[in-house]
Formats: sequence, structure tokens, C-alpha cells
Amino acid sequence: MSTKPGPSKASRRASLPRASSSSVLASTDKRAPRVQSVLVKHGKYVAAGFAGCWWFNMRAAIESVYRGEGGWIRKTLILALGSHAFVIIIFLYLVLFLPYFRGYIPHYPEWQKSARLRVIVPVLTASILSSWTSYVVALSQAGKRSALEAVKDALSATAQADLSKASGHKGPGLFSAMAGATALYSLTFGLLGFIRAPKNTPVRKRE
Repeated sequence: MSTKPGPSKASRRASLPRASSSSVLASTDKRAPRVQSVLVKHGKYVAAGFAGCWWFNMRAAIESVYRGEGGWIRKTLILALGSHAFVIIIFLYLVLFLPYFRGYIPHYPEWQKSARLRVIVPVLTASILSSWTSYVVALSQAGKRSALEAVKDALSATAQADLSKASGHKGPGLFSAMAGATALYSLTFGLLGFIRAPKNTPVRKRE
């Protein structure tokens, strides 16, 4: 009784393990982000922020308060500028230094489990709130002699439902200051969003 010879070892095709095959297929099917999608995603924030800064003339307003005011108003504006710069430094550390110089991207959805992000995220959030609030206070209260006067006017405006009384006579007004500070941060986040991590940079869950 004869048996048919099976395929030789040389003629057999090497096959990948199932797990390896699925990972290869997944990486093949995963579409790389297109330049157009990145432009749309972050460009809208840049456009909105630029338009808001231009409409509310944020550059002139900040220069006017910085050069024309003294005391607590000027110190509050310096705090806003310093906190804003600190926010930019933290973002550059996360999106530029770690991917390009340390070779990994933090796993942001599980930031509570990371010893590094557990500190960075709360500090970043507090810095953003501090900077935004300081911008609003410094720009809207320009012209008032003391912080106590600003608090009294704010309480009076709240009681009378008249926000115009809460603004200083030299600044752009409360609403304009809030909208301008928001536009300034929209422009900042939009520009930082254009920084892309290198291809195939691994995501590290804990660091």
C-alpha cells in the first residue's frame, strides 16, 4: 500500500500565529490621520481664536493694561501671562519632549494611574483656570483703584443684575474680557494641536 508523499518542509509556506496575524491586519487597516483632517480638527480652533483676538483687540487691550495700570491690576495681568506661559511649557513637555526625546506618548485616558500625569494634569488644569480668570479680572477691572472696590462693584452689579457696573472704566468690559480670554486660549490650543508625534510612537500606560 503506497502513500502519497506530503509536501516537503521547504515547500511549506510559513504562517504567522493568529495573534500576530490579527495585529498585522489591524495595523494595516488602521488609517493614518490625513493632513486635511488635522487641519480641520485644529484649524477651526486657530481660526476661531484668531478671529476672537482680532475682534476684541486682545493685543492692544493687554498692552494698554500692562503699560497704563499699576498695583494689583498689573500684578494680576502678569500672573495671567505667567500662568499662560507655564501652560504652554507643560503642553510642549507632553506633546513634544516625551514623544521626541523620551520615545513614548502618555496614556491620557488612564492618567490617574500614572505617577507623572497624576501631578501634571491637576497642575495644568489649575494653571489654565488661574490664567483665564486673571486675564478676565485684569482686563475687565482696569481703572479701579483696589481689589476691594472691584469686589464691592461686583456684588452691587450682581444684586442689581447689571453687569456693566462690574467693569472698570478703562478696560474692555467683563463680557469682552471673558470672550477675549477664551479666544486667546482657543488660539493657543489650536496651534499646539498641530504638533504631531513621530510615527509608531508607543503609548505607555504607566510612567
